[in-house]
Amino acid sequence: MARTETDLTLPCMVHDLNNVFQTLMEAADLLSGDPRWASLSAAIVRSVERGRNLTQTIHSAEESAAPFEEILGDSIAFVEDSLIGRRGPRIEFDCVTDPGIELRRNWAWERVLINLFSNAVRAMSGGGTIRVRATRGANEIRISVADEGPGIPPGILDQLFEPHVSTRGSGLGLHIVRTIVREDGGEVRASNRAGGRGAEFTITIPSGSEGARPAHA
Repeated sequence: MARTETDLTLPCMVHDLNNVFQTLMEAADLLSGDPRWASLSAAIVRSVERGRNLTQTIHSAEESAAPFEEILGDSIAFVEDSLIGRRGPRIEFDCVTDPGIELRRNWAWERVLINLFSNAVRAMSGGGTIRVRATRGANEIRISVADEGPGIPPGILDQLFEPHVSTRGSGLGLHIVRTIVREDGGEVRASNRAGGRGAEFTITIPSGSEGARPAHA
């Protein structure tokens, strides 16, 4: 349903969020004066800029497309910034992507990847590598995200994308992932990797759909 001129819910929310962002920027500016907190200050600034870009995109209802490599890079940067204060084993990324993949609604696909990456981070309490693969075939684009955690309990594997089904957190992250993927004509499935080496999520999107198309096509 289209918003009417008197429906100010979204504009007001964007306005209030911008006030929050401004407060965070001022806090980051104060932290930047102390070398001990310089890296944290920079992470806050990057997160605020991402938030501002996200609200601007949603507010303007843009359906702009972006290269998958750019969406992937922004998503990884977000997760790495969220881990800046984490002590202990490292989380690394190993990414291999076909060139020329472009996705519509880049802000939505960032949410997909960030949710998958965040789940992987929580699963790998001892650290490990998140592997991302993106390939483009004649009829579909395939994106996979695999971790090195304990895997998914078989008892919830079939219901994993339903709301509030999870071994950790609120159980909404994967439901959001499936919703966004389906909105662009795709499907997502979860599986356990062979040999008990973690979980893998595989997304397939029709390459000729509005949601995903080869760059420069």
